[in-house]
Amino acid sequence: MTTDSEAYVDGAVHDAGRLADIAAIEDLAISYAYAVDDRDWSRWEALFLPDGVVDYTRAGGIKGTPSEVAEWMVGAMATFAFCLHTTATHEIRFTGPDAAVGRVHVFNRNGVEWQGHLELFDVGAWYVDAYVRLEDSWRIASRIEHTMYMTGGSFSDMVRSMVNDPSSGLPRVFG
Repeated sequence: MTTDSEAYVDGAVHDAGRLADIAAIEDLAISYAYAVDDRDWSRWEALFLPDGVVDYTRAGGIKGTPSEVAEWMVGAMATFAFCLHTTATHEIRFTGPDAAVGRVHVFNRNGVEWQGHLELFDVGAWYVDAYVRLEDSWRIASRIEHTMYMTGGSFSDMVRSMVNDPSSGLPRVFG
């Protein structure tokens, strides 16, 4: 068994309390996905620390506090007829008794009407997160989206050209 102060070992056996922490953090990822898909911005915002940081700039979005980003999401997500977020392959590393970092893959399928046509807009990414326990629950302190690809029709082409601005110095988003 490992403790937070020891080096992490893949496959280490955790005690029951730490397993409960892992389940709670994984539940945050699932709750996040459904909050976005349901467009429940109050629920979405409550998954974060109020002074947390959300960074969607790599996907063509904004960076800000959960409150600022929740307000922006109302208009940004109105573009889509539907969204289906899937989160998987969650890696969590504890950095203290009440702190952890992690990353989780996300596949996001969206339906959009663009220039008179219905299109699917798929995004593959991973989130790099920091988590903090507040009494009996965990919250996201920081979430940075690292978008790897965007595929679909002309809407996808437009968004990808925007985020692939050569002056950004960032790796290309494929599609």
